[in-house]
Amino acid sequence: MDTFEWSSLFETGLSEVDDQHRQLVALVNQLGKDIHSASDEGIDQALDALVSYTVYHFKCEEGFMDRHGLEPVYVERHRETHRRFIQQVAEWLARRKRGEGIELSQLLEFLANWLIFHIMGDDQSLGRQVQAVSAGKTPQLAFEEDHASNDPRTDVLLVALRRLYAGLVDRNETLIATQHSLSELNATLEQRVADRTQELHHVNQRLKEDQENLIEAEKMASLGRMVAGFAHEMNTPVGVAVGATSQLRELIAELRGMLMQDEVSEEQVLNCLDILDETSSLSLSNMQRASDMVKSFKRTAVDQSSEAEREYDLAEVIEDVHKSLRNSFKRTSVDVCIDCPPGLRHFGQAGAVLQVLTNLMQNSLIHGFVEGQQAGTITIAASIHSGKVHIDYRDDGVGMPAETLQKVFEPFYTTRRGKGGSGLGMYIAYHLVTDALHGNIHCESSPGKGTQFLIEYPHQSAQHLRTEKAGKS
Repeated sequence: MDTFEWSSLFETGLSEVDDQHRQLVALVNQLGKDIHSASDEGIDQALDALVSYTVYHFKCEEGFMDRHGLEPVYVERHRETHRRFIQQVAEWLARRKRGEGIELSQLLEFLANWLIFHIMGDDQSLGRQVQAVSAGKTPQLAFEEDHASNDPRTDVLLVALRRLYAGLVDRNETLIATQHSLSELNATLEQRVADRTQELHHVNQRLKEDQENLIEAEKMASLGRMVAGFAHEMNTPVGVAVGATSQLRELIAELRGMLMQDEVSEEQVLNCLDILDETSSLSLSNMQRASDMVKSFKRTAVDQSSEAEREYDLAEVIEDVHKSLRNSFKRTSVDVCIDCPPGLRHFGQAGAVLQVLTNLMQNSLIHGFVEGQQAGTITIAASIHSGKVHIDYRDDGVGMPAETLQKVFEPFYTTRRGKGGSGLGMYIAYHLVTDALHGNIHCESSPGKGTQFLIEYPHQSAQHLRTEKAGKS
């Protein structure tokens, strides 16, 4: 359906002007069809064609007025109507080119209504005055008679419509100005939001870096405590081996003295050789013990300071943790029970598992058993089933109240503020399980009933990975 239905009621009596009006009506209707079909390209083309033809039409009308010398008051009023229309449409188009949202349906309604009022008012008056002047009347008389011949009711209606139209134009201009101000304000707000977002991004980045540095510092502190424990543990076997070696030198010197004597009994020699054998065996066993500890320490230190993945035995890793903390537990009545069958092999970050268990055991010793002053037991049970590694860690220490339990994995939360507690141990454990191991960790505890940590993460074997890679290749 057309936006504007042409009727003989719109004719001015000037064939050239009426033909141009019909063309304008056709252009308005085409614009309505393009708006209805949501064709942006068609809308732009229709608007350009309508504006261009309207300017051409206004020049033709003004040429009629100049050629027939119509009354200047009427001519100037008619010209001003043209100028205001062109200005109004130009503002609409400028807003559209700037990308500001405009209601095209409102623009279409404005164009159609303006054309109706203008044709039935100014243009039909133009037709009557031109015909009167062509019949020999003066322009002033033609203007006065046309004004006098109009039905007063029609004049009142047209005046009212023109005032309404002028009011709508003024309101539209105000709305355009308001919308422009809002657009500028919105742009300012968007820039402020963008700046604030960028600032928050930098702050978050710095916080992340600080957090990573704190985590790394805590890991190094844990490694330092482990080194101290190993060093203390090494003192015993190395000390025994050194003492045995010193005794061996004395026995060798004694044996040489015997052999240099003219007479030496077989019993003396055999007795000395027996002591040499026992002493050498003691020295060898302790050196072997020290060697095993060095290997364990090397493996643990490498794992704890690296994020590299390797195949490891779960029981072996748990035992390494136990060995690294043995010195811390030595002067306590806290027992450690490990329930993990050998041969449970997994491919992943052994260092993450080692760090998690280290933090849990230290947490139990400090908080669960009050710095080792209370007796108790830590139990670590591990298994692999249903495609996951399961670690059940628990102690029978003092437990935690509900408030502490809720915050146990929060960074920097500690009940030992001012006593050297960083509040990062449990946060690091949570971070390693969820990020490095891609698993989850759950804590249960209550006062007087100990604490339990349930850990699970996806299981993968080196053989499975090799098979998977072979299948892809």
